[in-house]
Amino acid sequence: METAIRWSSESTVEEQQFLLVDIAGRSFQRCRVKSYDGSELKYDTISTNRNVPTFQAFDWSSHDENILGVGEWSGSASVLRLDAEQSSPLSLPVKSQRPVNAVSFAKTGLLAVGLERVRNDSSLNIWDIEHRVLATSSPILSPRKASLEPVRKYASSESITSIAFFQYQPDTLVAGVKGACIRFYDLRENTGNPIIQFPTTSVNNISIDPLDENYFASAGTQRDTTIHIWDRRVGPPSSAASLGSGSGHNAQSGPVLEHRRAFEAPAPSAQPHIWSLRYCRGQSGYLGALASNGDFKVLETKQNYDSRVNELDQSIWINHGQGSMQPKLRTERVHHLAPAQNNQRYDREGITHVVAFDFTNLAGPKGRPSALTVHSDRSIKVYELQGHPTAFALSTAGHLIGSAISHGSKAGLSTQDDVFTSSGLLHARPSIDIPVERPSAVSERLDKPASSHRELVQKQRWGRKGRPSSHESHEQWFEDYYLYRIPTVGAALAVLDLSRRRCVQGYLFDCQKNMSVIAEDPWLRDMWDWIGSKSRRQASYIH
Repeated sequence: METAIRWSSESTVEEQQFLLVDIAGRSFQRCRVKSYDGSELKYDTISTNRNVPTFQAFDWSSHDENILGVGEWSGSASVLRLDAEQSSPLSLPVKSQRPVNAVSFAKTGLLAVGLERVRNDSSLNIWDIEHRVLATSSPILSPRKASLEPVRKYASSESITSIAFFQYQPDTLVAGVKGACIRFYDLRENTGNPIIQFPTTSVNNISIDPLDENYFASAGTQRDTTIHIWDRRVGPPSSAASLGSGSGHNAQSGPVLEHRRAFEAPAPSAQPHIWSLRYCRGQSGYLGALASNGDFKVLETKQNYDSRVNELDQSIWINHGQGSMQPKLRTERVHHLAPAQNNQRYDREGITHVVAFDFTNLAGPKGRPSALTVHSDRSIKVYELQGHPTAFALSTAGHLIGSAISHGSKAGLSTQDDVFTSSGLLHARPSIDIPVERPSAVSERLDKPASSHRELVQKQRWGRKGRPSSHESHEQWFEDYYLYRIPTVGAALAVLDLSRRRCVQGYLFDCQKNMSVIAEDPWLRDMWDWIGSKSRRQASYIH
């Protein structure tokens, strides 16, 4: 991952800012949105810092948006300012040098740093940047050595892969321990023991739902695209008695929702891994996931409430023995926003893939959650999630009726065809019907691109892996034609009415007649030609 983007949680309609990160080029840009034309976003740069050490983890402070924390390969964490490029970064060294895997700021100014495993040394260190470090430092962030000691140390001889603070409980954090579990730590306790522990190997890219902090998500290890969603209210307490018993609370320590193989690959050797998990800032239950091949999708989750659970039960954080009484989570919808780079069905010449994203805290032009994305050509675009699909019904006379979903004063369906609104219904007029006695005009328009594209696909594939099958060419053409096109009501009705029109024209078991009826479909023609040749061959054997 060479690029990242973070949206400012303090953005408003009048002032919208974000952070653009060039990991390979070691630079940070704080930007202000200038304009958005519906396709590409324009922005101005407020401040830039290129005096950055080589890093593999970073976080942007929500307490002071001029402050950044980065984790270096050498094991040190550095704090730097966006508005002071010439100043030297504040280095927070560790006892034993090893890579930093995760960095996270709390809303109160605490900084958590997660490191790789080393024997007899803590791998999760907490610094009080706001009160103990920056308060005693000079303007160029060079504090006294007495201020560099962490206020808390956890996870001795373990490897920390991911960290996240809770926004409304800034003294509580969740950390992923490599190959072992997900742990919750209460920084107000000085015992060093976690308060909750979920046994799992899915410990990467931990993300907390900012609008419902009972839920958080995590991803699997390298080449494992499993996504887990957890409910911290049903987590077992981490104590010697509970961990050693092997029963009781451990029975309820699993995820509340699991997505196995959230991202597919054409071959096992090309299996991607999850680059980023981010929860939506504007609406609860929307989890964005980005794979290393550019595949970008959003999981929309909903809760199924149990009527027996009262408000007091739902507010309990650690709900011992009552996990079955909590709201159950389900996947309402999966929004597939951008295709994978190496997926042959979606690959397009000149179309870039997504390399980084973050949700905004503002709704898009249609009032739905939106995500800011960085593409492989460094352009920045906005994806707005689609609403729920409109309910449609098709009559036997070829009339299409759909319910209108109102967004303010606008109807929920907009087409270029002759459509009128009456009592909340959108009715497609019969004038767009395709006459039965002549071939479909839509089919005639599809004939030429189908044939030409089939030849193009064959030319592209013949020198590399032999002639493509008819099925491969057929599927490729449908993806090419419909992926980035929204058909009109007339075209949709023509496709839906296609089977009826073929039957009226005598499409049955006569191969020659069938080939004349389906003249617009070269793949069906090939099929009936093959069937006819087999029938003729079998008839010759009989005679």
